[in-house]
Amino acid sequence: MDIGSFLLSAETHAARVEGILLADPALAGLWRMETSLLEAAASVGLEGDRISTHGMVLRLTSGTAMEEDARAVEMALKLLTVIRRPGDPFGAPIAALRRIEAAAAPIDQTRDEGDRLEDAELPLVVEAGRTWSHVPILAGWRAAASYAFRSRRSSPVAERLVFMAVEGAARHLKGLSPDKRVGRDALDERAGGLLMPAAAGWIVPPSVSLTRTGFRVWSPVTGLASFLEAATRGLSHDLGHLGTLRHKLTRLSAMMSSAHGRSRLPDLIAHLKAQPVVSSAMVMDHLGVTRRTALSLIGELVDAGCLSNLTARSTSRFWALPSLASRMGHAGGAGAVRGGAFAGREGPRGNLKPSGQLDRLREERDDGQLDRIMADLDSAMSGLDDVVRRAGGLRTKAE
Repeated sequence: MDIGSFLLSAETHAARVEGILLADPALAGLWRMETSLLEAAASVGLEGDRISTHGMVLRLTSGTAMEEDARAVEMALKLLTVIRRPGDPFGAPIAALRRIEAAAAPIDQTRDEGDRLEDAELPLVVEAGRTWSHVPILAGWRAAASYAFRSRRSSPVAERLVFMAVEGAARHLKGLSPDKRVGRDALDERAGGLLMPAAAGWIVPPSVSLTRTGFRVWSPVTGLASFLEAATRGLSHDLGHLGTLRHKLTRLSAMMSSAHGRSRLPDLIAHLKAQPVVSSAMVMDHLGVTRRTALSLIGELVDAGCLSNLTARSTSRFWALPSLASRMGHAGGAGAVRGGAFAGREGPRGNLKPSGQLDRLREERDDGQLDRIMADLDSAMSGLDDVVRRAGGLRTKAE
């Protein structure tokens, strides 16, 4: 397949996912809550930091983390707040991109100020995507490519956040996705990301796509075809997962309806639909009940197959919806590094390196290089036009 065909396939799958989410806001909120957790963990993993999604959630829910995961978890927490609240890159590009850069800054490391973009450059990054806002994936990719070039690949993490922010904003400009621009408040910030409701319009999580079935390098300058193929596979998987997730929500609703008397089970279920990970302490705090009552309510949902225990111990436990628990199990090792190589990935280990340690394409900038990058992306769009015309011609002949 050529790039145009890859792009058409990815956008078609994204449109199907978007349509399902628009028709069911509760499903959309839960899917983005789940996916944002996986994206934060996978993005840190792509930079070579060993991270466990379970460990990240444990840190969020109980304030503790394994010592070896602490730095990576702190990084993932910063990313999570931006993934769930990307801001308004088209309306306030400087504020949105500065917030992205702050979240992407490595823990305890100082960024080289020589690679820091000037305020005047940030709107140009966003405008590179706005030109193709009618093709959201390409819009996000163009913005990420522009940022990558201008920053000399100093922060692939920021590049991926730029992609998500612009891709989601472009979907709103199309007039389909609702406007997700909302303010942040002190409660959201204290929640540390996990309890923060997802207010975003993105459909394609880049890090999850690149690590779902094997390791692929993130490279917005040269890797468009590989990314589109990975994104299509990931979106195809999500289409199936959305069916499972909807079934789980229906089952929870049925339990809510069948609850009797003064049971607080409906209140817990309503909370789970917006917050898929809980501990007994969180239930106690949210419902104002005793620990015994909280554990009893959780036990009812566990017995019904609506909650899974994510810890192999009898204390400091936390539970998640089974759909998230299963996805976390697959994603937990996405960024796990053993002996300097990615564990459990396809291909020869000795040749695999996390994208954060790859050559950052630090060649000298010249006046025409960015134009050539954007011209390549425009060629991808031309290829898409060719595919559509060919498809239309074949349909006409058939008729």
